[in-house]
Amino acid sequence: MNYLGNGFFRSGLGFNNGEFNYLRTDIYEQDNVYYLKIEVPGVEKENIRIDYDSGYLTVSVKQENIYEESNEYIRKERIMSEKERTFYVGDINEESIKANYQNGVLTVSLDKNEEKKETKRQIIIE
Repeated sequence: MNYLGNGFFRSGLGFNNGEFNYLRTDIYEQDNVYYLKIEVPGVEKENIRIDYDSGYLTVSVKQENIYEESNEYIRKERIMSEKERTFYVGDINEESIKANYQNGVLTVSLDKNEEKKETKRQIIIE
């Protein structure tokens, strides 16, 4: 059973050094495919990692801000940060996972497995 559409997902929601450590995500379903649209503005594609393991999809983002040493800054408001969010995606077709990154939005598509027929039976107590 997939829990994406039912709001059952786990995330790395929290606070880190006063920064809101959360990857905002929209999740929707269309034509037997789940889509995750994750906001990661200002991040290079090379700094995004997606892993799948036993029904869990993890998105990790590492953002580094490089400053010119020749400048004498009065204040720097960008810091290095790492964010991660894990989603329980359940029974999906692992081979079909695809990702695309465009204009600060990471889109991940996950094909559902064929619906398994649920069988119902009574369990006899011995």
